[in-house]
Amino acid sequence: MNEKDLITGFVNYLRNEGYRLTTYNGAKNIVSLFLIWLKTEQLNYLETSYNDLLSYINHLQEKGNKKSSINGTLIAIRHFYNYLQNENKVKSNPAETLRIRNITRQVPHDLLEWEELENIYKNFASTGITGKRNKAMLGLMIYQGLTVSELYALEEKDIKLEEGKIYVPQTGRSNNRILKLEAFQVIQLQKYITQIRPIILQLTDKTTEKLFVSTGTGERLSNSLSRICEKLRKYDQKVKNFKQIRASVITYWLKTQGIRQVQYMTGHRYISSTERYRTDTLENLQDLINELHPLG
Repeated sequence: MNEKDLITGFVNYLRNEGYRLTTYNGAKNIVSLFLIWLKTEQLNYLETSYNDLLSYINHLQEKGNKKSSINGTLIAIRHFYNYLQNENKVKSNPAETLRIRNITRQVPHDLLEWEELENIYKNFASTGITGKRNKAMLGLMIYQGLTVSELYALEEKDIKLEEGKIYVPQTGRSNNRILKLEAFQVIQLQKYITQIRPIILQLTDKTTEKLFVSTGTGERLSNSLSRICEKLRKYDQKVKNFKQIRASVITYWLKTQGIRQVQYMTGHRYISSTERYRTDTLENLQDLINELHPLG
């Protein structure tokens, strides 16, 4: 894959994950500079190691970059390798555990209450084949906390209607898991699978095992998800993106479930990923911040 296609794929990945324009434009520039540095060091981005990233940090320090700037760079690189994992280009993310000491981690904010999430779902119109498909996707994001990448990864066989459950496959960023479906979702998904999905496949002349299918010529659901977000903002102006919805769901779960159970439900690989959503125990964040990292 040439560098232009690589960066384009990365930007599309961030867009599909629900990041803002400023985020993926900034990440695009950061990763482009990182790739240039790798070339000068005769390193392959597919074989980059933790120690290579430490060398890059040292390079940025020597150029006078501040800790906050370096931290932002590492976040972008982490996203980049999440993308490569998602595309099955690499097996692990060398930046997964690499963070800068003494940089305050953001606490989830602008969260939606559970009642707001349920109202958003109930008010979402499901007219036509796209409306019914979109409401089914929205339901999985709200009631099972699925990410956009996980929606893309779902196949028809992953819906266990008789058991009232859904199998969520492993992606580059999350573990696989089995989650319970709400009773109304079982009925909704049964109608989608037996009635709506076959119509979409016929209209688009597509053959795929994917559960959710675009009504356009492409395979991705980017435009559909963008329209869903726009629609949600009309129902509730507090809605920003799908990441905010997932953060709100996780925060709600932590109020009623044990943290290990929530870690399983979210597919988080590390308990620290779940811990940061515990807004009632913010003192734990300082312990995470003070972990041993390469910059003191």
